[in-house]
Amino acid sequence: MWYFIVYIGVLAAGVITKLYFPKVWGWFSVFDTASAVALALIAGWGYFEYIKNEQEIKIFFDVDGQKIDTHLSILRKNFSRAEIQGLLRMISTDPRGGYEVKYIKDPAILAKIHKIQKGKGKEFLVKMTKDELKQFNI
Repeated sequence: MWYFIVYIGVLAAGVITKLYFPKVWGWFSVFDTASAVALALIAGWGYFEYIKNEQEIKIFFDVDGQKIDTHLSILRKNFSRAEIQGLLRMISTDPRGGYEVKYIKDPAILAKIHKIQKGKGKEFLVKMTKDELKQFNI
């Protein structure tokens, strides 16, 4: 398929130069350069968006103002309330993975999750009390 496109391009270049349309050929040259630059910029933007979505978001516990590292992280592209809950179940002391943290049920947490999903912030704090912390293997 690509060779067909190249053939058409070479044929068009030959026809245009033989028919003495140098102004038209000049416009094709300008359009070609402009589209190449535009495509390069779009590809660069896409690459940086891809890299941003591959960043790790670290999960910390905020226990009465003290920041505790959980040594857990989620990729930005997968960052959601369900993923956070899954990680908390994973480190729960309950054999069935149960836990009770009031902060996870707070609707205001969604605004913080959306902020991270949009590329702002590199860490997420799960606020809890010392009693709630006892439910986790940290």
